[in-house]
Amino acid sequence: TLPDTTSLQTASSNTAAAGADCVITLTAVSDEQHVLDWLAWSYDADPTSGSLTIVDSTNSITHLTLAITSAGPGILNFAERGLRCAKNATIVITLGGTVGAKRLSVQRR
Repeated sequence: TLPDTTSLQTASSNTAAAGADCVITLTAVSDEQHVLDWLAWSYDADPTSGSLTIVDSTNSITHLTLAITSAGPGILNFAERGLRCAKNATIVITLGGTVGAKRLSVQRR
């Protein structure tokens, strides 16, 4: 069964200082699944070892790993169906790299 694409969307954002990863954690909800609609990110300058990962930490599944080479802003749109994650899973989204401040946002349902 596909998730309801008309359900209310929720946004989460985080900012991290130089030297720290920028992390958004979507906590598991009983008998529910997280569906990611889009991610947006930016750095203060072009990153060294910039990366974006989406991991299901409950089931040890890496959904996405990208190398990020420019300051951005960047956006990743998962289209109407979204990136669907397993039920009862905690999802960890991490923007890494050595540079100044980092910003990360996700819209989900």
